Amino acid sequence: MAIEDNDLEYSRLEELSGSDFEVADDQPNIKGWDVKNDLGEVIGDVEELLFNPQTQKVRYMVVDTDANDLRLPARKVLIPIGVAELHEDNDYVVVPQVTVAHIETLPDYERGALNEEHERHIRSTFSSMGAAGMGMGAIGSTPTEDFYEHEQFNANRLYNRRRQETAPERLLPETGTRDSLTDQSLNENRMNPDYPRTENDLP
Repeated sequence: MAIEDNDLEYSRLEELSGSDFEVADDQPNIKGWDVKNDLGEVIGDVEELLFNPQTQKVRYMVVDTDANDLRLPARKVLIPIGVAELHEDNDYVVVPQVTVAHIETLPDYERGALNEEHERHIRSTFSSMGAAGMGMGAIGSTPTEDFYEHEQFNANRLYNRRRQETAPERLLPETGTRDSLTDQSLNENRMNPDYPRTENDLP
């Protein structure tokens, strides 16, 4: 049943903080960065990243609007990762073509309370932004992996202004622990400077 699939997907979406994952060493950690519109006005800041640990893909930025230039009420909202772009030179995130009306129509985000209706609403809101929102697409899809194939969730778009970044599709490293690796493979991997590590990968 679709509802069971949805429940399974929502149970997999986690906040990065407190998880067994961290941002890959060769990627910028955007948590704490300001989020701005095209005019440079602050919408809020990136408080958290919401991701799927099975696919190791970030789906949303959790944006806190507590400190903003647009007289928005203080709350937390979700912005799809593919709608945003890193500024080419400075450490802040730009959401092209976003307006106050877009932010105001987004549902409040509460940890553990994400549901299908919220995700449909979010996708519909940003689809109204034209090219920046990448159109409606398969809005009727349920929020499983097929749902996230939409360009709004394409993490490569985050780096449109920073062409020097490498492997942008992977914001999170692969997981690896002592339990999942033999001593030999663990030692061999540690000698490899490109070996990705998580907090569980003990020294």
